[in-house]
Amino acid sequence: MHKPELRELIAFAEAARQLNFTRAAAALGVSLPSFSQTLRGLEEKLGVRLLTRTTRSVSLTAAGEELLANIGPILSGLDSVLDGLNKFRSATGGRLRILGSRTATTVLIAPLIGRFLTKHPEIELEILVDDLHLDLVEHRIDAGIQVGERIEKDMIAVRIADPFNEVLFATRDYLLAHGEPSEPSALVDHWCVRLRSPWDGTIRPWTLHKGAEKAEPVAGTQVVANDLRAVASAIAGGAGIGLVPAVLLQDELRSGRVVTVLDGWGSQISGIYLYYPSRRQLPAALAAFITFMKQNRPAPTRA
Repeated sequence: MHKPELRELIAFAEAARQLNFTRAAAALGVSLPSFSQTLRGLEEKLGVRLLTRTTRSVSLTAAGEELLANIGPILSGLDSVLDGLNKFRSATGGRLRILGSRTATTVLIAPLIGRFLTKHPEIELEILVDDLHLDLVEHRIDAGIQVGERIEKDMIAVRIADPFNEVLFATRDYLLAHGEPSEPSALVDHWCVRLRSPWDGTIRPWTLHKGAEKAEPVAGTQVVANDLRAVASAIAGGAGIGLVPAVLLQDELRSGRVVTVLDGWGSQISGIYLYYPSRRQLPAALAAFITFMKQNRPAPTRA
């Protein structure tokens, strides 16, 4: 068996992460034919099939799964070693990979990308938008952005948006047609627009607070979506009463087409955080991104 080259192992790890040759080749900045040839060469050297390819999909063989499990920590360790060299240079250049939930990315991150790159044009930024729980180290992601409640305790977390309330909203037309609930328990009689968690597939319960009072009303499931923006759009379209952050319905609130329901009741979220694995040496590009996000924290939004 011939010893594989590092570039071949990196190509394999990227193919295993993406499960798509086109995306993996693009991520490494090489042509698709060259990428495919690299993987074929690796399999020939090792004498085993690592990936099963069809016209529509790519999957790992048992040998591929074992190789990935063994080289993943090695490649991550190599990244950490190279990151440690940042202290010997002042430049913040390099590639930065950030994982963000759909809502946090759309509302909080995307509008600031232009300003960040203007300040740090030497950084190549890749944003991965996904509500699933991806392992940062396994997928070679520098940092993630998520609500605090969903971040694992072994991560270093930096708050980049203050705590905020999710509030119940509906259109004026819906309330005229169906009446307005006077207390949380009355939500059982209404059309409700609910969120199905992309993390575990459950329909998220509504836990509401008003001062010292707490309510966990039984709410209908007339509409269920697995994306907060879709929930907000359904509310704005008159599909019922829904619980979302006010920032997602700002325009509709200003126009008066959408109004709050059960004023004073809401569900508090601890804030939006940027989180990353504990490292001795923080990559310069990530340190610059953290500083930028802390300096550009959005003002609290109120309904």
